[in-house]
Amino acid sequence: MAPPTLPRSNFHQSLASGPSIPPPSSLSASTPQKEDAELAWQTSAFSYPDHVIPPRNYTGIQDLVIVCCHAIFHPDVSSPSFPLYGPHVESNWHLAPFQKSQPETGKLGEHETFLLHISAGIDALVTGPYADTSLLVFSGGVTKRSLTPLSEARSYYHAALALALSQRSYNGGCSRQLYDKGRILLEEDATDSFQNLLFSILLFRRTTGVYPKRILVITHAFKSKRVLNLHANALRWPQERIRVHGIDPIMSAAEREETVEGEARFGYAPWLDDALGTGEMLAKKRELRGWDQGKIEELGRGLEDSVQKLLTGKLVNDLPWNEVETDVPVDSPLSVVA
Repeated sequence: MAPPTLPRSNFHQSLASGPSIPPPSSLSASTPQKEDAELAWQTSAFSYPDHVIPPRNYTGIQDLVIVCCHAIFHPDVSSPSFPLYGPHVESNWHLAPFQKSQPETGKLGEHETFLLHISAGIDALVTGPYADTSLLVFSGGVTKRSLTPLSEARSYYHAALALALSQRSYNGGCSRQLYDKGRILLEEDATDSFQNLLFSILLFRRTTGVYPKRILVITHAFKSKRVLNLHANALRWPQERIRVHGIDPIMSAAEREETVEGEARFGYAPWLDDALGTGEMLAKKRELRGWDQGKIEELGRGLEDSVQKLLTGKLVNDLPWNEVETDVPVDSPLSVVA
């Protein structure tokens, strides 16, 4: 039996039904017919068959893994010199002063911790209880516009590719494969931990058509209380459906004491009376990090009215993901047990 043949393109079908045009090579170099024939061959439309890459399929995807971004890995993946920039080199990161290494005290740069966050997110998609049911979202906006147009989220994906290269896994390794399959998404608007959580949930909804059932947040361990007690409660997210995988920087006793105290004063306390981050202090922080209030309409387009109200800074009790009834008031975050 003869093997099947590929269908003819529209171009070849038009040749079969239309006037015969000889190929340009069969005409003499000086004839006007050659010019006409060349024009016909160059301008004829070619319709490609259906693309061979299958559409992304999110059947069975019900869980969300979020890696909260905290800095920017600045080498551009599109640059030919990208493979020369290692993710473990501190100068390849835009770090805040408190994130940088201090050789005189032995403090390590926090970019090493960010790489652990990235690896934990990738690992969650390939092994363990979230492997076959999850999307991974790198969440972080363009927070350093004066230095680079890269978002934190996109730079984390670039760092994942660079990490694969440093481990002799070429062509991006597992990270590239997952990204190409649509299992890794980039949320490029968030400017704080509350937006990391909310915007990632909305990106999951826009991508899959449904809201996630479970959430795993990968961030610093000392921020766990903020995420679980404050942000999840403000969003009316059920307690049993969110967990934090906390990975802290390597710290001495003094550094840890300073970090925990700083988180309590500047990370946790401001959200106690401003659950959605719309008050003067937290809104100013967002503005300094590049937040554009005009994004609200885009983020909420096509979503439920309650979600759109939430995005405008209104506390809402009845949200589409809140399937578990609870008597805990939304403005009493301390009553939620981490």
